[in-house]
Amino acid sequence: MISKLPWNLLNRLAFGLAVLLRWAHELAMPQLTRDMQTQTESAVNLLRGHGVSLARVNWQDLSQPVFEPLNLWPPGYAWLMACLLQLSPSVLLATQIMHWAGLLGLLLAWWYLLKPLRGTLAPWAPAAFFLFWGLSNAPFHLLFGTDLLALALYSGGLALLLHLLTRPAAARRKSGGYAAALLMSGLGFGACLMRFAYYPLAFFLPLTLLIFGWRWRPALRRPALAALGLLTLLVGGLLVYQARVAGDAYYITQFYTQLTTEPSTRATLGLYWHHLLQLDPVLYHSFFSNELDYSRLPQGAVVRTVAVVAVSVLVAGLLSLGLTREVGAARRRGRLWPTRRLLLHLLLLGTAGLCAGLLVALSLRYPAALVGWFAGGVWTYVADTRYFLPAFLSVSAMLLVLVLARSPRLPVGLRGLGLGLLGASLLLSLVTRDRRTAQLVVQQPNFSMDQRPGQPADVRRLDSLLRTVQPGAPVLFGRNYYNKRVEIAARLAGHIILDADSLFAHQPLRTSRPVLMLFDLNPATPANPAVTEFLRRHHAQPRLGLPALGAQILSLQIRPDSTAVTP
Repeated sequence: MISKLPWNLLNRLAFGLAVLLRWAHELAMPQLTRDMQTQTESAVNLLRGHGVSLARVNWQDLSQPVFEPLNLWPPGYAWLMACLLQLSPSVLLATQIMHWAGLLGLLLAWWYLLKPLRGTLAPWAPAAFFLFWGLSNAPFHLLFGTDLLALALYSGGLALLLHLLTRPAAARRKSGGYAAALLMSGLGFGACLMRFAYYPLAFFLPLTLLIFGWRWRPALRRPALAALGLLTLLVGGLLVYQARVAGDAYYITQFYTQLTTEPSTRATLGLYWHHLLQLDPVLYHSFFSNELDYSRLPQGAVVRTVAVVAVSVLVAGLLSLGLTREVGAARRRGRLWPTRRLLLHLLLLGTAGLCAGLLVALSLRYPAALVGWFAGGVWTYVADTRYFLPAFLSVSAMLLVLVLARSPRLPVGLRGLGLGLLGASLLLSLVTRDRRTAQLVVQQPNFSMDQRPGQPADVRRLDSLLRTVQPGAPVLFGRNYYNKRVEIAARLAGHIILDADSLFAHQPLRTSRPVLMLFDLNPATPANPAVTEFLRRHHAQPRLGLPALGAQILSLQIRPDSTAVTP
């Protein structure tokens, strides 16, 4: 029955299945990272009229919080999230909608990116592409938030670039390509609105069009110049925004670090060649997720090293041989204009090269950050797997094109090795993350840390309280212990987290008018005398009990004549 269906229909069905598989994975294990929390917090403050900013306590007057402009990221994610929060009943749903739209956009971009190659690939090639990307953990390492949205927008621009470069003569005579070229730059700028790292990639699009137009297609020169001019104006406007509104642009005007010994402004520039020893194994991670746990195996570290080296050598060999033969085939045909497959390979190589080159340049120039959240406690750009996402996708796509080419560029044995590599990637995905997805997809979607039965109800009650108390202004949210879930809810509501130690260190508490404070108390742990006296003095009253979260929320007011008690 299936064999009678046309390949065009089967490819479309495979595309739809890939979208559903990625959506199911997101539904089963939604991500809400610290980066996304912070940007969503700034979106809440934007809706409250404070711009894309983060609320901070003002110890000189608690009733007048300080709103610091967000400078760690461009404002694109915060703008989109602010729009969604006006329509969505919950932050998690808004986050999922953002991810679902990003995933659909990314796969749609690649559907159109592969379209000019359909005649040079096996009829079932699109189905293989999308089923691999729908099921595999790699190359989609940590695919969420601004990484996903930026990659989707950039891939859309790349699809338009390949469309302009491969248009048949009749289409070129009918249209000059201005609309496609300008839209290409618009999508590239959209990626810049999500992540600073896409600045060079965005300019790669019109500059590549200009180079090919100048060398081979004079008709493309004016559209390319128009696209380059538009992108320059848009990025210039974004830089003005970063300078005038955000104050600076992290990763551009200063080094990202959490040095414990000195501020980031004193980071010593240099040539730190040893940082390249931390280089992420890009060729390996293009097919095998960094979630694979080798520690359970005897001599796990050695096994991982052997696997990384073997896969990297195999992938490098396949790509080198395949691309060399692709170039040779184009030359034998006597064509100055590259073939369509070769054009795609060149665009993907440029993408991967720019992505890796930027990370290498930053890692060489700046000292490593001393952080507690990264393996080994020392972080630099080339060590962070998710930063290589454009390179991962490019490498996996190049290998897929070589393996699925209708005019083979690889010997039969090497094609078999390539297919075996892709099959191993899928098999490991099916027995790790995809198995967990299948187990969780039938459950009610919640934050990934909401795992205990009954907890979602408490989460909804907490979120409801934090949305309704003193709407339009931040609430001081005190605590005498760390509860990650409660902190997330408070920050996403735009409130200000205060530890008890900070409260007692700034005495007396100063405020020009009464300030509402919510206090998170752990009922399982007796409060120390200082906390007890603080709550008694300010007449704290129980507001909400959350047994599943291990929290009890009290409410109190800090009045202008109030003073804190020294512990």
